[in-house]
Amino acid sequence: MTTPSRATSRQLPNGQELPQIPRVPWSELGPEFAMTWGRADASNPQPESMEIIGMNGSGKTLFMCKAVQERMIVRKTPCVIIATKPADDTIMRLGWKVTDDPREARKLGWCIFWPQTRKTGSARREYQRSKIQDLLDYFWVAGSNVIMVFDDFGYTQSLSPELRDTVEMYLREGRSTGITNVMIKQRPQGGTRLMHSETYWTIAFKPADESDAERFAELFGNKKVYMAIFDSMDADAHEFLIKHARTGQMYISWVDTPLRPMKTPEQNRSGIRQLQG
Repeated sequence: MTTPSRATSRQLPNGQELPQIPRVPWSELGPEFAMTWGRADASNPQPESMEIIGMNGSGKTLFMCKAVQERMIVRKTPCVIIATKPADDTIMRLGWKVTDDPREARKLGWCIFWPQTRKTGSARREYQRSKIQDLLDYFWVAGSNVIMVFDDFGYTQSLSPELRDTVEMYLREGRSTGITNVMIKQRPQGGTRLMHSETYWTIAFKPADESDAERFAELFGNKKVYMAIFDSMDADAHEFLIKHARTGQMYISWVDTPLRPMKTPEQNRSGIRQLQG
């Protein structure tokens, strides 16, 4: 997609050469990514789901926020971020309105869908389940044309068998309704296999240990090769590996600019935002 600033190049003990992977800061890669995400085939643009994996504190949420914000800037694609944690300072830095009303979420176009409650335990889970189920049911229409972000994908799909089935429907059939899914998770194991099989873009931050590295590497291909690539990455710089399944393009990147609030596109005269691809 762009010219590398430097590249990963080293050999495995058996003499196998690692692939040359450009290292490009996100300030250079991001705007171009926003234009190509979902447009690998210019003659037939289609939603392309994305999975983002990494340990706590790796930078997953910051990367997601930068990616959807840049997509908003260059293509005005509406986005709903489903948040379930008690607090999240990174997401709030977007400056998007918080709501738990699916109709308001559609009207806003860009928002954080956050079913907040003082309930605890199973009552809290049931409250969140009901709200998220309503949201996903409401957006399941032809031409929905939205990016749906699951900020804690593993937790969300665990809330009930019905919600898990709905999430799987989004992954399996969402492209036909114009829905792009973004799934954030700490580890690739656990949960539905559709998270991996229906994903076009995979973003992985450096794993915490060798056991995780093996599972992360298996998502990309040759386990030994990608374990060595992860080993070469700088966790302190929050480097991540990004790969497009269809074209095979890969980069090592890192978010090198701060996340700042940006004005969302204007409403049209009827008060409903223009929805564009």
